[in-house]
Amino acid sequence: MGASAPATFHLLEALDRQSADDPAGAGPPGSRHPTPFCNGPVSITTTCPCYWKVEATSSVSGLSLDAALALAESQPPGTTEADLEAAAVILASLSVSAGELTPVQVPEGVFHFGSRPETTILESVSVVATATLRGGTGLGDNGACLISLLMPFRPIEATCPTLDISIGGSGSRGAAARGLADGKEEPAAVLAADLTEGDVDDHRGPKWMRGDKFVSALSSRPFERIVGGTPLTDPAARRWVVMIHIDGTGGTCSGSAITRRHVLTAAHCEITVGSVVSFLSTSATGAGTNVSVVAATGHPDYVPNTAENDVAVLRLAEDAPGWPAADEPSPVLVNAVAAVPADNSAARASGYGVITEDYSIGSGVARSVDAFVVPPDVCKEIYDRIGQLEGFDPRGSVPALMICAGVPSGGCDSCQGDSGGPLYQTTTVEAGGATSTVSVIIGVTSWGEGCARPGVPGVYARISAYTEWLISVVDEPMSMRVAVA
Repeated sequence: MGASAPATFHLLEALDRQSADDPAGAGPPGSRHPTPFCNGPVSITTTCPCYWKVEATSSVSGLSLDAALALAESQPPGTTEADLEAAAVILASLSVSAGELTPVQVPEGVFHFGSRPETTILESVSVVATATLRGGTGLGDNGACLISLLMPFRPIEATCPTLDISIGGSGSRGAAARGLADGKEEPAAVLAADLTEGDVDDHRGPKWMRGDKFVSALSSRPFERIVGGTPLTDPAARRWVVMIHIDGTGGTCSGSAITRRHVLTAAHCEITVGSVVSFLSTSATGAGTNVSVVAATGHPDYVPNTAENDVAVLRLAEDAPGWPAADEPSPVLVNAVAAVPADNSAARASGYGVITEDYSIGSGVARSVDAFVVPPDVCKEIYDRIGQLEGFDPRGSVPALMICAGVPSGGCDSCQGDSGGPLYQTTTVEAGGATSTVSVIIGVTSWGEGCARPGVPGVYARISAYTEWLISVVDEPMSMRVAVA
């Protein structure tokens, strides 16, 4: 890229590239949201490398489905016969025959089929997936369709660059995009060039399947990651980025330890007493520690319909493992400065969420991804344009209470299961005559339209708006270590 100028990030222009009838990039029916499955086969065509899965849900018993993967008639330029032969073998092995919808435990009277999670097609070929219902029509006695189909294709997001996430920093790229080989993370290499508009916005795929191509996948294997991210290997961050197992639901959220006995998360996670917080080992191979939740306090003014005030604090039954004494430096700070973060600076999100949108199973592995802070007025204009979401209206959101982050062409974002996890930057502190870099939590993962879609940023609760409430709940202001500018 040489001496290219640093990027100016125009998310509204990226959003404009979506078709007029699909401003949020939702794609064809069944590709991002369930679609009725009573009117014959459903087919979706795309060009891989990509993730793929198929699932169906019904309140009618005795149904099954076939989901056939086949090569499309038209293939990308340069595709060889050898490529097609190899891809045909992979597609045949992934196709589903007579997948039976079986009862689920909760709720009663619901039947479900899901293909194995984290299926990837890494061959560079065009593919047609066709789902066909077997065993009945799926129609109820009143003629209503009682079965839905979800069959998402997702681009295999490139591993996003590591950025300068320091408070007041430029957001420039500080390390090469890292891939995974044999489950191990490659060492970072320093790059001289800043991230440019060309890096993130030139590689345009189909409108409903766009993603950056910083690196390409090397082999057909599953990926487990926050969208576009890498494993969380920083020993300091591993001390305080946590996974929360919600009691009685089987669900999970992410969170941040902010004192020896308190975890910050999202109110919409609805964490209850008896839930379990899992702490990582500070090494990649050590065993973690589980601690029970003895109290959960959501913000009293949380509004589900707009996600305002989407913050909560959990109290732990025991001290967080390895947490420093009160007179020692905290491993993480909580931002109290309204001017932080600066627009267009970079920040890092961490969590344990799904690998890509609409994958219902999270990786269970802590990962992180860097993205750019979007000006609040731009973020509000984007969501005002998208309008009403399913069960949620972002048009009532208050920009002063949220932080938005993303990249114009998508591919780098938090996703389902990352809810409650941190968005953070770094600062330098001095203690005992030594200077060190410490993470500063600036946001809590809250909501968004999909995950990592082009022109559509993720939204985080702005922590500087809640520091007084946090202090009142935690009642440990000294150990909480509120950050300063």
